[in-house]
Amino acid sequence: MRSLGEFIFKGIETRKAGEFLNNKGETVKYPEAFILKVDEVVDGSINERKLRVDINNTMLISRLKKINPYDKFQLECDVVLYQNGAKVVPIAVVDSKQ
Repeated sequence: MRSLGEFIFKGIETRKAGEFLNNKGETVKYPEAFILKVDEVVDGSINERKLRVDINNTMLISRLKKINPYDKFQLECDVVLYQNGAKVVPIAVVDSKQ
């Protein structure tokens, strides 16, 4: 399912690959990725969001790096529903000042 949202850009940073132990004592590895930090305004309330951006999505990363802090922009995301939750995956910047 696709969704479009309006956000306020706060920044983008690199998260290095790593691993951790889950509650079962198993090692869980995660890949390198970019973390997109944005503010989302919903019903007059500001919520900070951190969205994982695939390191291979170079077009999106390039476009995000051109946005100035605190600029408003629209982001298209793919929403993946699971039995106990949902995952929001950024796909493209639809509208920004850049």
